[in-house]
Amino acid sequence: MTGEWQAERDWPLLTQGLAGRLRQDCMKQWLDFVGHPFVEGVASGTMEVEAFRNFLIQDYLYLIQYARACALLVHKSDTLTAMRHAAQLLSGILDTELSMHVGYCRQWGIEEPALEQAEESIELLAYSRFILDRAQTGDMLDLLVTLAPCLIGYAEVGARLHASPRTVREGNPYWSWIALYGGDEYTALVEDGVCRLNEVGAAYGAQARYPTLLREFTTAVRLETVFWTTARSG
Repeated sequence: MTGEWQAERDWPLLTQGLAGRLRQDCMKQWLDFVGHPFVEGVASGTMEVEAFRNFLIQDYLYLIQYARACALLVHKSDTLTAMRHAAQLLSGILDTELSMHVGYCRQWGIEEPALEQAEESIELLAYSRFILDRAQTGDMLDLLVTLAPCLIGYAEVGARLHASPRTVREGNPYWSWIALYGGDEYTALVEDGVCRLNEVGAAYGAQARYPTLLREFTTAVRLETVFWTTARSG
């Protein structure tokens, strides 16, 4: 997908501030993530249905762990405003996003009891527990940096696939998924998250802590990549 979409031109926010610096400084791993064969298969509509269904199940389980991390974000917040912001994010996952995900899974023949009974893959265990470890032992900045690859990575995937002339739209069973992450609503959510990361970074001394933050971010990117790999092999 290289050469078709450029963040510097098409979405400059992804190249600015702390998020942009982290993304740029692990670009090799980042491109492995956003240009993964899973993404290519979704764009062409050739992804195996069972692999996509497996991804949806694991993504549901990931959202549960993501919610737990957001709950810790409330605890880590040092102002009432920050607590309210984190609580809104948590409420959005528990009250809206999980319900929407269950409804989307139902369209793929996956009922809620099957989601609830599913087991986390080894890769998801590694990824989600890494996030929760940083949430528990680090501060708010550590947690936001660790969550950032998921937030901005899916947005970049959506933007790339929307812009690519190779993306199949008509008859592509995965177009609705592409449209979700390339749509205005998710774009606005990402922009809010990036601005929040930059604010917290400035308040929590990101410049002095940058090598540690880059390691956290890069590890999360690698785990996101493996998460898609296991969906295709699972």
